[in-house]
Amino acid sequence: MKLDTGDVAPHAHVIDPPAGLWWRRFMIRLRAWEYWPVYIFNFPVLAIWLRNAIRARDIFFFTLTNPGIETGGFFGESKSSILANIPNAFKPKTVLLKAGTSEADLRAMLTQHELTFPIIAKPEVGERGWLIGKMQDEAELIEYARAHPIDLILQTYIDWPTEVSIMTYAMPDGSGAAVTSICEKHFLQICGDGRSTLGQLILAQDRALLQFEKLVARFGHRWNEILPEGEVLVLEHVGNHCRGTMFLNRNDQIDTEITGVMTGILKHMPDVYYGRFDMRVGSWESLRAGKDIRVLEFNGTSSDPAHIYQPGYSLIRAYRDLAVHWKIMARIARQNRQKGHTPVRFRQILSGLIIYFRHKRTN
Repeated sequence: MKLDTGDVAPHAHVIDPPAGLWWRRFMIRLRAWEYWPVYIFNFPVLAIWLRNAIRARDIFFFTLTNPGIETGGFFGESKSSILANIPNAFKPKTVLLKAGTSEADLRAMLTQHELTFPIIAKPEVGERGWLIGKMQDEAELIEYARAHPIDLILQTYIDWPTEVSIMTYAMPDGSGAAVTSICEKHFLQICGDGRSTLGQLILAQDRALLQFEKLVARFGHRWNEILPEGEVLVLEHVGNHCRGTMFLNRNDQIDTEITGVMTGILKHMPDVYYGRFDMRVGSWESLRAGKDIRVLEFNGTSSDPAHIYQPGYSLIRAYRDLAVHWKIMARIARQNRQKGHTPVRFRQILSGLIIYFRHKRTN
């Protein structure tokens, strides 16, 4: 049986970290590149970027890949504006909560749009699971909105069994379209054996150990509870790698049916040709049939083909896959330039980055 949990423990508990926590974490990251810091992993990607930039004679050529999104989806894009172009049949109920909205107006908004709890709340502008939370009730949502006075997206939580990330592209001239990557997400969880406490199970799992402080804050009140044999406890409901989710390579699922469904959704998005759909689906069969699909988010040129983070995936192969995707972006950008689109200039990129990082630092 799988148990559902909230995001916040009812009372703060102090749990001493295990001996040698820093060293254990260091060795986990050293042995598995999937845990490397972003700036280390992406350092060789700079060479891939520069190679394509030299060929395009424009360092910001990637901003032409998706003219319909700010900076092509590299940073600072509006999530709600992107989702607005996806048919309602393929997305959860989604509402933009503007900063400064009163509690009364928030309650009225929930009623007007028939949003029911639990609700996923996340910043309108952000990435890599930043500030995403699962709100169990109105009081928790109001507290979250007070703590983060920025534009927020509220979405009905979709409790379907399979979460996937699917990279899709279509050439502007119609010469080709394909699904290039499918990743299935396995949420951070532990399984009881009838003998070990919840804390012991967490400390025994590398992926959970890297989330030690967050899990103490969330489950400290249950740390010494023994989990019955066979009982699965989901520790994190947000499907981001940096929050403990395991990414699994499911490129074996790519076929004409899935490709047709995904490229069909992409074509609903004006001047958007490349990116990754983060989705919940009822099953692989329903995905192929174009049913029971909910797009939670779409990421543009900043998105990776998430299948590369499969545990044990070759690092060289991962960089090769990234190079292939950068080449696709460059081809799309070249066609869009020929259509008359112009790339974002350095001054716009710089000012956008300053505003974006100031936004993150103050929230």
